[in-house]
Parts: sequence; C-alpha cells; structure tokens
Amino acid sequence: MPFCASVNAASLILTGTVSYDANGYKGKISEVQNINDFLPGATEGFYVSKPNPTAMNAAHLQTAISAAGSSFLVTDFFKIENPTTNTLNTTALNLTFSGFLMKYGTTTLIGLFDTPISNLDFLTHDGKDVSHFAYFNTAPVSEVPLPAALWLFAPALMGLLGIRRRLII
Repeated sequence: MPFCASVNAASLILTGTVSYDANGYKGKISEVQNINDFLPGATEGFYVSKPNPTAMNAAHLQTAISAAGSSFLVTDFFKIENPTTNTLNTTALNLTFSGFLMKYGTTTLIGLFDTPISNLDFLTHDGKDVSHFAYFNTAPVSEVPLPAALWLFAPALMGLLGIRRRLII
C-alpha cells in the first residue's frame, strides 16, 4: 500500500518499505514512485527515513539501496556539506553522475538516473535548507554466467566427494 507525504506542494508516493540493519547502518528505505517530481530526470528513487548514522556515506547508501532490491553498485561518491543553491552543476569539471542523494531533516532522498547527467535542479523540502547532498555513479552488478560457475563448482564438488569416500573406507 502506498504511503504519501506532502513536500512543498508535491507529494511523495512511497511503496515497499524495508528495514535494514547491516554493516553498522540502520534505517527504513522505501521506493519513491514519483521521484521525477523531486529530481527531474530520475528514473528510480528511494526515501530513507531516519538513517543511522544520519549523514549517509557511500557504504551506508549501498547497504540501503541493496536492502531495497536495487542491483546497482555505488561508485565515485562525492558529498557536499551545507549547499548554497538548489542546483548541482558539474559541467565545468567535465563530470557526469548517475545518482544523487539529498538529506534534509531526518530523511534522505535518493535518485538514480538511466543516463548520466552533469546538471540538476532539485526541489527542497518545505523550503528548508538541505544539510548536504552527494552525487555518485552507479554500476550494474555483474552476474557470473551459469556455465562458468558450473565448471568452477564441479571440480570442487568432485574433490569433496573423493575426500568423503576416503573417510568412509
């Protein structure tokens, strides 16, 4: 069942709330169905309620989005404390990013982009200042093909069966 929270004339539509407590990080993460209303161009979004510690780093972000079922790896994490504007522009630095995080109050909003971007204008929470934001890149998790895994697993299994057979005799 979706949860809605009003934010500066727009409402967050949240689904799939999951609690996580791993690697020293705790919180509740929900998927944001209408992330594009807050982070234009974002295709996937998450809302983290009361993360602990409150200022998320790359490892905490990875723990949270993994708990939500995202298959992306967080790389190249850059955090900016006390931003002065509602715009992030890395064009002059020739940098692009595929993820954005902003913290306001006791919550964190995360947006993921299919196509890397270098400029973003974002909506703040009830006109309050954002305490920090971060931009980062994501990479899909690579999967081990089944045929390769089978060739690696079969010799190990045969070895274990051989050891067991020697112990029985």
